[in-house]
Amino acid sequence: MLVAPDTEQIHFIGKDIIYFHTLFLPAMLKFAGPPYRVPDRVYVHGFIGVSGEKMSKSRGTGLSPLRYLEVGLNAEWLRYYIAAKLNASVEDFDFTPEDFLARVNSDLIGKYVNIASRAANFITRRFGGELSYSGDTERLADLAQAHASLIQQSYENREFGKAMRDIMALADRINQEFDAHQPWVLARDPGRAAQLQDVCSRALQGFKLLSVLLTPVLPELGARVAQQFFGLDREFRWSDAAVLPERIKPYQHLMTRVDPRQLDALFDSEPVPAPAAGGVSASSALANAGTTPPATANTATAGTAGSSAGAPSATLSIEDFRKVDLRVARIVEAEAVAGADKLLKLTLDLGSGTRTVFAGIKSAYEPAALKGRLTVVVANLAPRKMKFGVSEGMVLAASGEAPGLFLLSPDSGAVPGMRIT
Repeated sequence: MLVAPDTEQIHFIGKDIIYFHTLFLPAMLKFAGPPYRVPDRVYVHGFIGVSGEKMSKSRGTGLSPLRYLEVGLNAEWLRYYIAAKLNASVEDFDFTPEDFLARVNSDLIGKYVNIASRAANFITRRFGGELSYSGDTERLADLAQAHASLIQQSYENREFGKAMRDIMALADRINQEFDAHQPWVLARDPGRAAQLQDVCSRALQGFKLLSVLLTPVLPELGARVAQQFFGLDREFRWSDAAVLPERIKPYQHLMTRVDPRQLDALFDSEPVPAPAAGGVSASSALANAGTTPPATANTATAGTAGSSAGAPSATLSIEDFRKVDLRVARIVEAEAVAGADKLLKLTLDLGSGTRTVFAGIKSAYEPAALKGRLTVVVANLAPRKMKFGVSEGMVLAASGEAPGLFLLSPDSGAVPGMRIT
């Protein structure tokens, strides 16, 4: 409450304490006199529920910020998710793991980060990091300024959700324009080098604009983009939105995808190993399975080729690897799990009997399409009790920065129970 007289003071509160913060506290501050003063504005927000339930310590329902960080979840993922849900009204909203995973992976990785990861390599490898624009650059700057003004107004009006929607709509347009020009085709023709440089420069100018617009919500990521990618000696300012970048530094991975195992661990009391940079690789998941049981027993994901998620993780000895019993399994039944948006219940035939595994692959596969299919399972993983039952293994799948989840399958001729060596 002790602030300089010319400082704008805004209080953000929950709706359960409106009475005190808009009646008693202002009266106390008013009659206490200088240096105390009444806040200029009091903004009120609703409650955050978890999967349809109100947070309650006594019932053990809630989202613990300390647990969130402990399992290795990025704090800025949550900042973005909450911002995308907020508006100027006093409305409650729900945190659901499935929505959180889909929104962060789709918006921040699939749309935003995807622009830099795709366009930067062309510029650094072929043009030494130099950006060049053809056509009317003043119009490009004016359009950027117009976008910045629109988003600024949404921020001022506390329409954070609208701001995030407009930012991601702009990211969609930048990606669509980049795809329409097919830079991978332009790169094959030396005579079209100038066009290639222009297409990629415009995409990266759009990426810089998006970065400035997202910095109020993602300050740490914004600072890294400003300094490590665009080479500034400071963090972004709002005025940078309309300034066309002239050079970039080599692209470095900016943000990982949300790993479903971390979300499972968020609501579990068991310790969870930190994921490898760029996501959980199959090798790191198996290494963990050979020593300490992973936080979830449903799906291990491996980065797809060509993405930063596929970067090698820490090495392990052959003795550690031999502890992991990988077996061929046939999916004899697959069914949706009532009350779970991402899980499928798989009944697996391992040759010597059947097991039940809960796998977070519902977004990628219809249950009927999985019946009879061969897959790979970690057969000696300790059973894990979940909300929906006991999971008795882990099926392996691959994923990367691009959308998609892909079950690993052995070659034809393999039979259930075969060991993978």
